[in-house]
Amino acid sequence: MFNIIVAEDNREVRQTLVSMLKADPDIRVVGEAGNGFEVVGLAKTLLPHLILMDIRMPGIDGLEAAKLIKVYGGSEEKNIKILMLSTFYDDDLVLKALENGVDGYLLKGFSVNKLTSAIKNTCNGLVTLDRVIYEKQHLLAQKGAGKKTDLSFLSKNEQKILKLVVNGKNNAEIAEELFLSAGTIRNYISAMLSKLGCRNGRDLAVFGIRAGL
Repeated sequence: MFNIIVAEDNREVRQTLVSMLKADPDIRVVGEAGNGFEVVGLAKTLLPHLILMDIRMPGIDGLEAAKLIKVYGGSEEKNIKILMLSTFYDDDLVLKALENGVDGYLLKGFSVNKLTSAIKNTCNGLVTLDRVIYEKQHLLAQKGAGKKTDLSFLSKNEQKILKLVVNGKNNAEIAEELFLSAGTIRNYISAMLSKLGCRNGRDLAVFGIRAGL
């Protein structure tokens, strides 16, 4: 069971999101917030698995709320995930969200199945990016560098694993695809975290996206 806080300033939209989530037996909405201040307070007291948060809210917006929860709220230790919602794509907002430690980013207009799947994947440690966002970030990375980042300092297996991490695969799926044991995949990922100065799988996926994978 995943405990979720829904943070959305539009009451009708918030109620719709809550209704969508209540239909899934694996998801429990434990709190609702109408602004950034409320969600920061609820995060500290309820310690949810994930916060589904609108990027545009009064008081403090979703970006600042995410920063307060992730950077100053000690959620790295508590492992609170944040899945950001937005009505439109904006390069700067996406990058800022990722820099603030957000674990996923969806554009509104999704189906119930897409939303619940994104929540579960994010709770399970995957970086969840809307396909439109992933493709645009990928193009921006390639355009900015003129070519793909040189990843020759990573072994061939590490490069394959990094690409699969970017594509949202978990350790078990990567192990199955590469015909390696789950323990071997964990060792590879641990080595890459050290090489790239990343703290976790989210940082690893962000690095891969920016590298043009």
